Amino acid sequence: MSDPSQTAVAGQPGVRATGPVLVIDDDELVGIVLSRALGRLGYAADSAPDGRRGVALFEADPRRYGLVFLDYKLPGMDSAEVCARLRAARPDIPVVLMSGYSREDAMGAASCEFSGFLKKPFTVDSVKEALTLPQA
Repeated sequence: MSDPSQTAVAGQPGVRATGPVLVIDDDELVGIVLSRALGRLGYAADSAPDGRRGVALFEADPRRYGLVFLDYKLPGMDSAEVCARLRAARPDIPVVLMSGYSREDAMGAASCEFSGFLKKPFTVDSVKEALTLPQA
């Protein structure tokens, strides 16, 4: 399998995200399953169990990540605040919102402009699709 971090440019239509992925979700099983799916697609993944730790991981090395998968409902720091902090550290980072709610409900209620949406429960194919970024 080719290395997506060597063959793609984030933010171009129809092109997959580059580099390692950060998964921020308070459900440990979701983090494990998503990290495995990303591994099958050729991506390295780091996981954080809440928004504060996700932001801390990201802020420690903002250029490390090519994309962030962010759960809609997080304890302590909500997804809009997490997204704002990620974008303050690196405005061009693609952030894909994840939720069991419909795309319209979750993205309509969020006050951050997300790069994409991943519906839970997800499949490897839906993860692959979420890694394809729209024109910036």
